Amino acid sequence: MTHYTEFGLKARTIMLQKNIKMKELAAELGVSVTYVSEIFKGTREGVKQKPVIAQILEMEAR
Repeated sequence: MTHYTEFGLKARTIMLQKNIKMKELAAELGVSVTYVSEIFKGTREGVKQKPVIAQILEMEAR
């Protein structure tokens, strides 16, 4: 089982509700799927990407 941070879990939940694939999100951010996954898991900070992810998914950034 993947261990997501609170931000990652919320983002994944919204993505599932809106049927947004991680591949699509990564393409919109201009990064790899692996990079997005690492942001969700907390192994990468994603300082620039987190606010953009939050905006795309219409959620609050933390």
